[in-house]
Amino acid sequence: MSAFTREVTVALGAARRAALRVRELYAAGVTVAWKGVDDPVTTADQEANALIVAELRAAFPDDGVCAEESDAAASAAAAARGGRCWFVDPLDGTRDFVDRTGEFCVMVGLAVQGRATVGVVVAPQDGTAWIGVVGEGARREAPDGVREALRVGEPADPAAVRMVGSRSHAHPRVAAVARHLGGASLRPVGSVGLKVAAVVDGAGDLYVHCGSGMKLWDGCAPEAIARGAGATVTDCSGHPLAYGTDRLALPDGIVVGAPAVHAAALAALRLAP
Repeated sequence: MSAFTREVTVALGAARRAALRVRELYAAGVTVAWKGVDDPVTTADQEANALIVAELRAAFPDDGVCAEESDAAASAAAAARGGRCWFVDPLDGTRDFVDRTGEFCVMVGLAVQGRATVGVVVAPQDGTAWIGVVGEGARREAPDGVREALRVGEPADPAAVRMVGSRSHAHPRVAAVARHLGGASLRPVGSVGLKVAAVVDGAGDLYVHCGSGMKLWDGCAPEAIARGAGATVTDCSGHPLAYGTDRLALPDGIVVGAPAVHAAALAALRLAP
């Protein structure tokens, strides 16, 4: 039995209920507001945030909670105190939700002592869930409960690496990595969670995001799933992602892939400053 069985159960239940509400609102239509330039927020974000945070607080009253649509100062303080802290992205891929691409998800992650440990990602459109616990494994779970263990593999052809990247935040260093890897293909996908899911599912080999646009809640759940599946996860400089901080940004992006392709990506990044 996992050391985090209860945490996974609570997080998955909350994420599934939030995903159902997101799907309902996606079908019904929502009003879009703007938190900043190119930073939309909808009632789907807000309702999912409230639902997940309430369930986490009820189940784990002593844990911190850092959530995208909660008070920023309180979230930063919760992350910085260390110990156990939940990171909630109630609608990862809001831009894709607004643009109606279908590529968005709900993400709930737990960091322990500043390191990603447990992750749950649920895709509202079809109810597929990805669950991971670092050091214990990862799985994909269908809405009917059918489970499949996940394990990343190296590219079958090192000269034909399949990269996934951001649709709405393209970065020249990512394109440079593709070139340095021998002309790797680069497929745009919405949502961090779905890009990492593509890697752990075997639909892609490597995910690279450069720049400072990512936040703590973007990284925690996907990282735990990826590492549970045997992937290596760092920032673009090769450093571990740190969640025990009051700085909500992940300042140097993320690189996710099986160990050898991950190392090749870091080497390519050093050639593409």
